[in-house]
Order: sequence, then structure tokens, then C-alpha cells
Amino acid sequence: MNRLSSRERKLVAILILLTLVALVWLAIVSPILSGFTARAAEQDRLVARFSGNERLIASMSRLRAQAEVQKLDAARFHDAAPDLATASEQLQERLTNQIAQDGGELKSVQDVSDRPGWVRASADGRISLPQLLNLLDHLQNNAPLLVVNALSLSADRALQSGHLDLMEFHLEVSGNPALPQPR
Repeated sequence: MNRLSSRERKLVAILILLTLVALVWLAIVSPILSGFTARAAEQDRLVARFSGNERLIASMSRLRAQAEVQKLDAARFHDAAPDLATASEQLQERLTNQIAQDGGELKSVQDVSDRPGWVRASADGRISLPQLLNLLDHLQNNAPLLVVNALSLSADRALQSGHLDLMEFHLEVSGNPALPQPR
């Protein structure tokens, strides 16, 4: 058997010592330190969530007051009707009357409902730009509020005459009627 020199024995001893230190670090110290780090991060997350929940609880009275105001204001968004067919007729009539009131020339109006619980109508006609602006203002700002889904304009006469004249329009609006609840 080959004996190791004193220098080689010291190197082997140092190597064994370094291996033991590395094993102690990897097996004991590192998991403890990473556990402390993970718990600190979790604590920070919980503190942030707790403070967010405290802010939410503090704002409950304000949110409740806003909900009450919205409940009182809900009539501005819904047109009362016994059923969807009647609501659709009411929407078409409102569209017809508003176009006539604002000075437009109506060619056709029809129901184009495509979404359950909503009514939608389209109108085609001829109108000037100031009349169109008034029409859109009245449709979007008078109760019950409507959604303008589509507006197409054709100003072919302006190309011929050189100035803005009556324009052909296609307008689609929709509303959400307040139907009676089934018993």
C-alpha cells in the first residue's frame, strides 16, 4: 500500500473538511435561510392583502351609497315594456319620431334585434350634418339612454355640388328594456 505524504494528508483533510462544510451548508443552513426568506415574502404579501381589505371595508359605506344612487338612476337606462316585441316597437317609434323632430327624412326603420334581452332598430334616410348632430345628441342623452351601434354616412351630393348637402344615413341603435319579472 502506498502511504501518503504529510502534505497529501493535509490536502485530503482540507478536502474532506470543505466537503463537510458544503454538505452542512446545503443540508442545514441553506434550507433554513430560504425558509426565512419565503416566510418574509409571504408575510409581506399577507400584510398588503390585509391593508387592501381594510381599505375595501372602509369604502363599503361609500360603495353602498353609490349603489343606491345607481339604483335610483336605473330608470334612465331602461324603457319599461311588457315584452320584447312591444319594446322593439317603442324603440322604432322613438327613432322615427326623433328623426322627424330633428328634420330628417326617414326612408325605412326596422327591427334588427340580435341579442337576448336587448332591442335594436335600424333606420335609413336623408339628413343634414347639423340635423344629424342633433339627432345623435337626443338619442344618446334623453332617457332612456340608447346605444348607437352603427352609423354610416354617404355624402355623394357633396362630391357633385362641391358643398355639404343632405347625406344618406344608416343608423342602428339599441336599448335594454326593463321587462317585468316572471312570477
